[in-house]
Amino acid sequence: MAQQKKIIARLVLQGISILGILLGFFCFLRAISLIFSIQRDDLNDIFFSPIFSVIMLVLASFLIYPSYLMLRGKSFAVVKGFSALLALISFILATRFVLFFSTTLDIEKKGRLIEFIVLLAPLLILVLVYRISVKLLERLKQDAYGPEKISETQHSTDDSGPDGSMKG
Repeated sequence: MAQQKKIIARLVLQGISILGILLGFFCFLRAISLIFSIQRDDLNDIFFSPIFSVIMLVLASFLIYPSYLMLRGKSFAVVKGFSALLALISFILATRFVLFFSTTLDIEKKGRLIEFIVLLAPLLILVLVYRISVKLLERLKQDAYGPEKISETQHSTDDSGPDGSMKG
């Protein structure tokens, strides 16, 4: 039974890392499309498209390589990145819901305390989702690779010596 739990946990981690690789490729392709879709007559587009494409390229590099290392079981630094990305997505969705909710009910007219509580809800959701997802992914990592503490940036245990030369 424990062996099945370990296999399932590894498969889930591999699925998460494949999702990260695919998301990284999506960010890379989106950055390329932003570069090629610049409108020459729009000054805002000329200024903001390269900035957004650079941001997307950086995000792609932060997603693809660590996800590949997690797929191979070498490094788990991307776990906190996925947790942050999930928390950010939930924060954006909660903020949109709160804005819709506040404009529908005219909360601005009802009082400052209610407005403060409603605007504080997305921040609370951000913190809760981040903490819960970090704990769940850490537990999944422990189930997949054992109770010993695995380094966040553990690299492969290949046959290279301390100077980088191959043994044998």
